[in-house]
Amino acid sequence: MTSQESSSNLGALFLDRAAEGGLLFDGAVGTQLYERGIFLNQCFEQVSITQPRLIKQVHRDYFEAGAEVLTTNTFGANRMRLAQHGLENMWKEINRVSVQLAKEVGSEHAFIAGSVGPSGVTLDELSRPKGREALQSLTDQIQVLIEAGVDLICLETFPVLQELEIMVERAKEYGVPIVALYTFQPDGRGSEGQSPLAVAQRLIEAGADVIGSNCGGGPELLYKVTTPMVELGYPVLAQANAGRPELIEGRSIYIANHEYFSVYTRRLLKAGIKVVGGCCGTTPAHIRKMANVTRMFNPQSRRSANIQINTREPQGLDSAIPRLPLADSEDHSRLAERSALGHALARGDFVTSVEVNPPLGFNLSAKIEATRALYQAGVSTINIADGPRASVRMSNIAMAQKVTSETGVEPIVHVCCRDRSFLGLQSHLLGAHVMGIRNLVVITGDPPKMGPFPHSTGVYDLDSIELLRVLQGYNHGVDPAGKEMPEPCSFVLATGAEPAASDYTHELRRLEMKRDAGADFVMTQPVYDPKQVERFLLDARELNLPILMGLCPLASFRNAIFLHENVPGMKIPDAILNRMREADAQGRAEAEGVKIARESLEAAKGLIQGAYLMPPFGRTYLAQRVLEGWITPREPSH
Repeated sequence: MTSQESSSNLGALFLDRAAEGGLLFDGAVGTQLYERGIFLNQCFEQVSITQPRLIKQVHRDYFEAGAEVLTTNTFGANRMRLAQHGLENMWKEINRVSVQLAKEVGSEHAFIAGSVGPSGVTLDELSRPKGREALQSLTDQIQVLIEAGVDLICLETFPVLQELEIMVERAKEYGVPIVALYTFQPDGRGSEGQSPLAVAQRLIEAGADVIGSNCGGGPELLYKVTTPMVELGYPVLAQANAGRPELIEGRSIYIANHEYFSVYTRRLLKAGIKVVGGCCGTTPAHIRKMANVTRMFNPQSRRSANIQINTREPQGLDSAIPRLPLADSEDHSRLAERSALGHALARGDFVTSVEVNPPLGFNLSAKIEATRALYQAGVSTINIADGPRASVRMSNIAMAQKVTSETGVEPIVHVCCRDRSFLGLQSHLLGAHVMGIRNLVVITGDPPKMGPFPHSTGVYDLDSIELLRVLQGYNHGVDPAGKEMPEPCSFVLATGAEPAASDYTHELRRLEMKRDAGADFVMTQPVYDPKQVERFLLDARELNLPILMGLCPLASFRNAIFLHENVPGMKIPDAILNRMREADAQGRAEAEGVKIARESLEAAKGLIQGAYLMPPFGRTYLAQRVLEGWITPREPSH
């Protein structure tokens, strides 16, 4: 197979991965060269010739951090820009060597993107002889990059849309995938006032395979300009700068915050962005954080922290751990034996759970009384979050044990992959089992946000699917290494789902993977659009999993606006917002929020096996009002 045939095959695979989502580019090469001793007044592209080992090390660091796409050190390696350094006669050699260095690191495990930056000419110059010379120099560079064996061309950081359009059209003639990245102004518009959607449409019409933006600003700006592009149905790439830049001799140096960056990566992916990466100021540390996030959205992607979980039983046991729907496996009959909740689910009861989270301090008396009141009202159980919103609370395992001992209620305990290593998670969960905790809802968890502990980091050795697989093994008496355990566990395993996810197909696919990994039932995020609820419940019914529909009774118009604008997957329709605004003005916001939640519950009748209530601000009495008529109060115990 020739080099171009191989690149063609990898180019097709790149397009498949881009469409699938969760694809991760590398970060800034120039930033790394500066940090490793290359002065700002030097030609960074020439370093491929003068210090090839340094370039390879930069690529290797990004690759080992989790990047699936390595961009060549050729951003300014066109004949015209190299002439500024007296290197116009070396442009071919620089491009060829740069491609070879990236390929030596990425081998067959990463895509190689030929980086092509703008020529530097203005819009007025574009139609003049200088502009024609610039366009030709970029065209020649693209041809050499393709001949050297890149898998795709990445046209990046173009501030002149017309130049980018022309280069997309020219690059398209070579038959490789084209990534086209426009750089917006700080106000989120193009240099001529174009909207992000208008820019995206023009790039698609020019022939780009992946559209998007890079540079220009930090994650907030990139979120603002790339998410509108999603509606056109093409893969979108967002590559933000890190931190705030300081301009030094024409180059931007950035002070970066990895955690803040990873939070926005998650927001981008949840908004439907398929491809992410880093631009100016980003480092392998940023990419490593981003890899932790992207693997939540595509567990099959290549990543550096790849923990192998053996899901087969050791020699001497009967068979592999089953990956079948509950109704088609013996797990369905076992479910009733694991806990009271499992018994209710297996029997087909209408199951209800209300979120009661650990307090900020140590006094659990109010939480215990709230649990008693809910249980007396007829609620099946409560669920306890694990460090909700990345805040510091007492262990939910400790609270669960106290609640059970005081009330007899068996809570559902959230298990978050964010805060514990692979080993730590296993110790945590085996200890929970010893303490009698049986009901778990497994979540990946939001990245730690900025707060009183800015240096706190997310671990994410596992995501929710991988942890479900571990726990499924525990229930069959097999540890992640495939060794037989002294005795099996008896966990009842819940998983989450977002009926209003931007990438709906991807969400359903992940839910199917969660079922196959061992999930026994589903607890959804709240949704306020009846059409979205009905679509999800009808589609998810084929997975044959009991579904507890998430409900969050709105407490006020301000509460509704906050959820609408800040919580991914919780878009509230204008009609609901208007109802809450009017109710707020009349002093009956809580009653209207309860009414809206009851309407959602009624609309889902026959398609769900229960409800999962998340009362705002710990107002558990709102959950009781929502469930009136759906649950039967219990007789007082004597």
